[in-house]
Amino acid sequence: MLQVGVYSEPPVVEVKSKKIISEIKCSLNETPENITNNIKLNIEKDFPQITPHETQPDKVVCVVAGGPSLHDTFDLLKKKKNQGCPVVALNGAYKFCIDRGLNPSAMIMLDSREFNKRFVEPTLDKCKYFIASQCHPSVFDKLSGQEAYIWHCAGDTDNEHLLEEKYNGQYYPVMGGSTVTFRAIHLLRMLGFCKFEIFGFDSCIMDEHHAYSQPENDEEQEIEVVLGDRKFRCTVAHFQQAKEFVQLVSTTGDHYELSVHGDGLISYIIKHPEILKEAA
Repeated sequence: MLQVGVYSEPPVVEVKSKKIISEIKCSLNETPENITNNIKLNIEKDFPQITPHETQPDKVVCVVAGGPSLHDTFDLLKKKKNQGCPVVALNGAYKFCIDRGLNPSAMIMLDSREFNKRFVEPTLDKCKYFIASQCHPSVFDKLSGQEAYIWHCAGDTDNEHLLEEKYNGQYYPVMGGSTVTFRAIHLLRMLGFCKFEIFGFDSCIMDEHHAYSQPENDEEQEIEVVLGDRKFRCTVAHFQQAKEFVQLVSTTGDHYELSVHGDGLISYIIKHPEILKEAA
């Protein structure tokens, strides 16, 4: 049984059913109007698009999200890098890695808000940047002269006409959920990767909500999620991410292999598929 306690004023409301999984939703972190404006501006910058690559069954990639378990698993990540595994960092995990002596092979960004431009500093000559067309134009401006690519979100029906017109129907939308980790998996799958070692993908709070400072998330409402014998402190966005992870694995999981490092909610979900069947 999965239990969710939603903490607010007045005191706790506790829900003990599958229904909560379909009812908790996250709002967009940017207005649809701003997202459309970002796309309009960015597709005129003429950055090259990503294109599908041939699948290589044994191709392994390390994907680095920004969850707090990254502190505990970073030595393993460095070992994987030293063994030749490419490292793809997401958002602030990019600078987290650089500050600790690990230069990522690539960086992926999805978020549309302007503050995310700080996440592409410093730029690296040997790094590839994969930036969603909905990202703030200032992100693309900072990547002028770098090996940067533009990609587009599948399911964005409001803006499909812009892409159809710009690219004459020749573009490759990336499926996934509401967070950059899911889009990154599908983007890298499009680029030929089949095996994923994922770090910092927790979907819960462990003393902190990220491995690095991100004050924009400091005031988010917390909920308590009970799975089996574990309790997890989560934001509503974390819980939505966990819900989408269940859907992702159940619908597309036979197309790739996932290993999630750390001791967060997502790792627990992978280790206890019987709980997921009840919660999904």
